[in-house]
Amino acid sequence: MTRDRIKVEQTLHGYSEGHRIIEGSVKLPQADARTMLVLSDASGSGGGIPTEGYLTGYPLSETGKYVIARTWAAPEMSRPGCVWTHSLLVDFSDLARLTSGSEFAERFVRPASRSPSEFGRTIEIDVARTPAAVTGRDLQRVGQWIGALYGRPKSRIIAEREGRADDELVLAIWMQQWPRLRRAFRYCTFSADDRSTSADVFDLQLVDGGRSSRSRIPDGILASSVEGGEWMDILLRDLAQPAGSGLRKFLRDVGADVSNGRTAMAPLTQLFAAVEPSASPMRIAEAIHELERLGPSQGRMGRAAAARTVLSRPDLGDSSLFEFALDQIQSNRDLLGVDPALVGGALLRWRPDLLGVAIADNDPLLRAVDAALPLAEAGELETVVGNVPEAAARLLSARPDILARASFWGIPSIDAPRLIGSLNLKADQVIPIVAALVEAGRNDCSTLAVDRFGVEPVVTAFSGLDAAGIRMKLPWLRSIAWKTDGLAECMVSGALSHRPLLIALAAIVDPDGVPNNAARDPWVIAVEQTRTSGDVHGEDLLAAFLFNRARGRQSKSPGRLFFLSVQRLHEAMAASRLSSDAWAIASRRLPWGSLFREWDPCEKLRHAVVNDFIDRDLPPIEFGTVVDDGNLWWTFVKLAADTSRGKRYLGRVRKALRDGDESWWRERSKLIESKIG
Repeated sequence: MTRDRIKVEQTLHGYSEGHRIIEGSVKLPQADARTMLVLSDASGSGGGIPTEGYLTGYPLSETGKYVIARTWAAPEMSRPGCVWTHSLLVDFSDLARLTSGSEFAERFVRPASRSPSEFGRTIEIDVARTPAAVTGRDLQRVGQWIGALYGRPKSRIIAEREGRADDELVLAIWMQQWPRLRRAFRYCTFSADDRSTSADVFDLQLVDGGRSSRSRIPDGILASSVEGGEWMDILLRDLAQPAGSGLRKFLRDVGADVSNGRTAMAPLTQLFAAVEPSASPMRIAEAIHELERLGPSQGRMGRAAAARTVLSRPDLGDSSLFEFALDQIQSNRDLLGVDPALVGGALLRWRPDLLGVAIADNDPLLRAVDAALPLAEAGELETVVGNVPEAAARLLSARPDILARASFWGIPSIDAPRLIGSLNLKADQVIPIVAALVEAGRNDCSTLAVDRFGVEPVVTAFSGLDAAGIRMKLPWLRSIAWKTDGLAECMVSGALSHRPLLIALAAIVDPDGVPNNAARDPWVIAVEQTRTSGDVHGEDLLAAFLFNRARGRQSKSPGRLFFLSVQRLHEAMAASRLSSDAWAIASRRLPWGSLFREWDPCEKLRHAVVNDFIDRDLPPIEFGTVVDDGNLWWTFVKLAADTSRGKRYLGRVRKALRDGDESWWRERSKLIESKIG
């Protein structure tokens, strides 16, 4: 047995000393056997049976099977009014697999004689066919039938039969129904008399066009006399284009727990239209209203579908619809089968206040919130926190990533200092959070954040800012300026290698403030990892700072600091372009000059450099390469040559340059040779 075939039992009823079962592949309980005996007989005493026969469909509740039968007149029999009826019996469980009634229509066999054919064996029927489309006038006639069937769901509906094609139309209506309605639906495509009983009412019966035929079903409602609603258009579109419609799958999904029969078709069809992505809030509300009219115990799956639509449509903005959806999910531990993330997302949008209260561990809403938070947009969570500050703890526990957003720290209701003090973060979380604090302008948190997380996160945050941006964060800059040990670590590790930040720090940090515990000066390491910027005054100030530090006693690399500062500082002094701030830094470490005359700043600078190299016995090679400008360097040589100590020092410089690999070093060695002999 393959997936696309089902087993079907069959019987043949006919005349043999009375109407009885002639042959069959299944033995039925007495009650069901009697039902088949009655309904397999002629459909009435009046009117001739069509040559092609007619169809009858009805359930056998005790056996759990549905009967689809075709009945033909049997004029060859000696007794008038005899018929042949070939019945196919389908398990209720297989009805859901059926997609088209044509499979059955093709399997009916009229016995050619009194000898039956093979009706005593089980057969297999293909269920993989696509339903045939109903078009043209047939669609118009079917529209009348379904309008009456579902517009007057408690009534017996009759319609005029025009020919064999009507059998296919009735099967099309039956196939459109969901399985539970299919197995309860009774029809006959040619009724001379009402085939209903007090217990089992036939839903649809076709009669010939005569008035007398209609009068034989006195309680019947003529289909053409009933007007359907807007839901009819949906059903007709599905019949006309069954392959492209999702209606049947929807009905199969939501009709499983509906026991109202035909009464539910209109509400469920309206619901199908309401769950479309473009459905208006009014359409959804009307569909829910009609669904609720079926009764509180009906349409659980339909309510779930409606709730799912409401919960997945943030554009609806209708609080009453959300309250309906919330009522549905709160009444069921499984959230009515709705994706918990959808439920939680709707709670974030429409009832964020619920996140600010304690939700019991066994409350399904807690599961919904937990499912939604990882998927929620960060901006949406910020809105929740802004409106319901009490929800911050729950949200941050699930989504610590929003701490790395500047907009989060800009929420007025956030107690940022208290929150920072409570955070227990992993190393990789700190830097983006501090960067967000800096970007948000939370200057009130600068000292606390640096004390809590250290210098490096702030340094990293500043590395993305230009000079103007850094100046706007002055409280943060001052907070790290006090942490000189931290600054030293960042410089040595390479974390602080942003030129504008170095310039900004040079303006406020004491030149001797950063300790030099490593072999090389931290400032030398940091500056050498950067390139000179276009900020003339800033570069001049940095040069003044490095000169000042070189003359102090903190640095282990004074010669290298002179190399990084002296030439630019000398040029700035010569051009009188030093800013007052840069001059204030540089002048603190310039010599006083001669007792007999006031030296100019450039002369003071030259003397300071030469004296430090000689007096502190700095590496000779560093004196030989202290500036690139040959003229300036020659003035240093001449100053050094004025004293015997200077000449001895120059001799060592000459040797260091002569032993070097660079040609220009050797040229400078020769110049010293020419000066000191």
